[in-house]
Amino acid sequence: MYTLFISTFRELIEIALLKEQKIISKKEQISNRNHSIYTVPLIEEILKESSLTTKSLNEIIVIDGPGSFTGVRLGITVAKMLAYTLNIKIKSISSIEAIAAGKKESKMIINIADPKGKYFGVFNNGKLISELSYLPSSEYEKFIKTNYPNYEEINDETLDIEAIYNYSQNIQNQNPHNVKARYIKGIEALNGK
Repeated sequence: MYTLFISTFRELIEIALLKEQKIISKKEQISNRNHSIYTVPLIEEILKESSLTTKSLNEIIVIDGPGSFTGVRLGITVAKMLAYTLNIKIKSISSIEAIAAGKKESKMIINIADPKGKYFGVFNNGKLISELSYLPSSEYEKFIKTNYPNYEEINDETLDIEAIYNYSQNIQNQNPHNVKARYIKGIEALNGK
């Protein structure tokens, strides 16, 4: 079974092809805010180097944000289009959960900052134990110190793609039309900010 992994939520675009849970090819590219220039060609390169076509794919895993507004939208659009036209499975995972996958700390907080605040998730033994939330920077520090004093904030944003694949096994397949981007502004609005 071939799985295509798409990550465009930050400046570093990561595209990988997995076979039976193991990476067989991976490409990275700094986008310089040009996700649209690099994403599809990287997918084409991976498939060509593996002597495959898109028809060989069985599923897609895409990071749905939060992150770069344009990057997230582009990655999701490409993933949805492929999943729909090929009639294959698609799963989306947040960038917070993707960063947490494979990390060894038992009690950790993963966050992604914007100029005004932080979008974050709290994990215990690799499981997300809180809703993904957004707080202004001034409130975030106090909230974490008060509610999660024994949790470590992880600043390593390295993605372990095989660990993300394993984590995604507990995520249901989605209808491609229902895959939506997670935007920081959307979370902020849900939290009444």
